[in-house]
Amino acid sequence: MYFAEWALWCACVKSDGGNKEDLDGYKKGAVPIVDPTYAETLEEDLERQAAKRFGFARTRGPVYACNDTYLELRCGGMEEKRGLISLITIVLLYFLIGPLLEIPGQILWAVISGSGMAFDRDLYGGDLFIFLLLTILLGGGLWLYFKYAFRFSRLELLTSRHLLIRFNRITRQVYLHRPASCGGLLVLPWEGVITEEVAGLRLVMAWTPLSRTELPFPTAVFVGKPSSRLSDLQSEWEFIRRYMDEGGVCAVEKPRISSQLPLPLPAFSAQFDALGPFLRNGGPLVWLGCILISPAFVILGLSHWASLLLCWRPRWPRVIREAGLPGKPVPAFTTIADYPSDVRAQLLANAHRWTSRPGLAPENRRRGRGQAR
Repeated sequence: MYFAEWALWCACVKSDGGNKEDLDGYKKGAVPIVDPTYAETLEEDLERQAAKRFGFARTRGPVYACNDTYLELRCGGMEEKRGLISLITIVLLYFLIGPLLEIPGQILWAVISGSGMAFDRDLYGGDLFIFLLLTILLGGGLWLYFKYAFRFSRLELLTSRHLLIRFNRITRQVYLHRPASCGGLLVLPWEGVITEEVAGLRLVMAWTPLSRTELPFPTAVFVGKPSSRLSDLQSEWEFIRRYMDEGGVCAVEKPRISSQLPLPLPAFSAQFDALGPFLRNGGPLVWLGCILISPAFVILGLSHWASLLLCWRPRWPRVIREAGLPGKPVPAFTTIADYPSDVRAQLLANAHRWTSRPGLAPENRRRGRGQAR
């Protein structure tokens, strides 16, 4: 499910009025679109990031490639919930479009076969009217779906199978592979990344317009699997940091490589990854409840697998596949000029949201951070 990435991208391209049209304080300007960034606070964040070290380095994956040139992992904010949108889409289409398709199909088959056997009677003029009416309703329903709802189905169906992040230690770059509806493919610098390790979430990596990127908007990705233990997220970042800064594969324990094929096991195991904290800390009642609702997990697992089967494996452009090889060019960093003119105009119009203010952020606005060891 790419809902988190889609929502972040919408925050960058939607107008101020579109983002705040439902808030009472918008017309008076009482509610800011986003929290302001303070220059000295950002400098503190960058210094803290440069000094961030942890004692243990381990990745929980999935890892799709790891060699002396690049490290490739899966990212995605709500991957364990994948299948929910697919299930809603299937149910919606079945109950809204299925009945409208059944009767016109029977009439059409009766006309093709030359008899009215499907209705146990001969066809008459009213059947043609019903056929045309239901066909128009079917076409109208499909039009409404593709105009207003298909964009949400595309967060799981008929799109890239996974969101990928690739760290190239030779070029000192980070590559993000995302659908265009979630921000598209990006080439970002390794230096300047800011990470957050928050228990219950994934490892969050972010680039701001002020942290050595050439883009007028921020970018955030959610790397690996979620965990309720802070140590898991800290060791995930330490694994990536040691790989990039301390010698590649030689500096870390080489991880198990996962397959990008749409296998059923990862689709079902994702449900249990999300349940892990409850099962570890819960008692017999929690386990009994999980057994009682296990059919729901099976249905979600099947929906998750169906979404993987209906998506295609993401493929990097040739310049990124060859990046870091001897004699091959270094990919250019993504700039605002790489976007279509209409998207570029929206991004530039919203660039004021991400400009910094002088000084430090107020105490009640500062984020709590885990202390590096």
